[in-house]
Amino acid sequence: MNDDTPAARTGLVRMWAAAALVTLPLIIIGWSLLVSWNSLPDDLPTQWSGKVVVSWVPTLWFAVVVVLIAGVAAAFAWQAAVSRHSYQRHDRVFLISGSIAAVAATAWLISATVVHDHDHEIGIAILFAFAAMLYGLIPFAIGRTDFPMTGEPQPTGLDAEPTGTVAWSQTQVAPIFVWATVASGVVAIAFGFVPMILIGIQVTNSSIAIVAPILTVIFFATMRVHVTVDQRGLRARSATVGVRLVSVRLEAISSASVTILEPLRWGGWGYRVGPRGKALVLRSGPAIVVTLPNGADVAVTTPDAEQAVSVLQALKHRQGDSN
Repeated sequence: MNDDTPAARTGLVRMWAAAALVTLPLIIIGWSLLVSWNSLPDDLPTQWSGKVVVSWVPTLWFAVVVVLIAGVAAAFAWQAAVSRHSYQRHDRVFLISGSIAAVAATAWLISATVVHDHDHEIGIAILFAFAAMLYGLIPFAIGRTDFPMTGEPQPTGLDAEPTGTVAWSQTQVAPIFVWATVASGVVAIAFGFVPMILIGIQVTNSSIAIVAPILTVIFFATMRVHVTVDQRGLRARSATVGVRLVSVRLEAISSASVTILEPLRWGGWGYRVGPRGKALVLRSGPAIVVTLPNGADVAVTTPDAEQAVSVLQALKHRQGDSN
């Protein structure tokens, strides 16, 4: 197997990044133990009935259990990243182990921070337990390899499909959403989770800890987009989480053209909806613009918009001939 190709190296980096994200809850547990161990009581609350604590466990025992759970989850993730032949679906390993590690870390953080409150009320902290179950989606998305891990080259640009239809595809990275993902993640940790550990759960830090991760996921989903033009029409989907962002059927396209799109004229970056139509704005510059029968436009920014529009026009011409 040839691993010395750009596709193979990128795949390895993505799997290592996914394994690192699965390890992050373990690091957070360890860091919280270092900074708050001396201030923790001998026992921590683990179960509530309304506002009343009904179950306590020794702090040391609780810490050992969550460290073991998060540690084992991280070990499985790293095994999947390093030994690629161990599992058929590495992304599922990252999904399951990431969620398990996050739930363990969240259980520890909730119990360790609630003790700072005089009444030991769990309050809205329970929301983090539900959110933690979705954490595995992040390493799952990053660990997915849509390209061959055997080092086989991927087709790019114009490709001939088995039916003889010409198709075009391109994957692009939106720098603004890369930086937005990093920034929102830093805000979530620095102004949400860390203050919760140090001073307990409050309205301010809990709100940041809920909102910032949601924004992080949204930015992460749009920072890398795969655009395709083929006999099915124009499609754009997130290359990180696989969510379809734009889909216009070929028969629904009246015309296609190229324009220079300025994000501010469409109200900013991202998925925009306005009187002019819809647009997926990832950067300023060339964009594919398709006009629908009702006169509305659908635009997608991409550096190679001219070639994409040429393919769309050829497909429409071929569709007209067949009719």
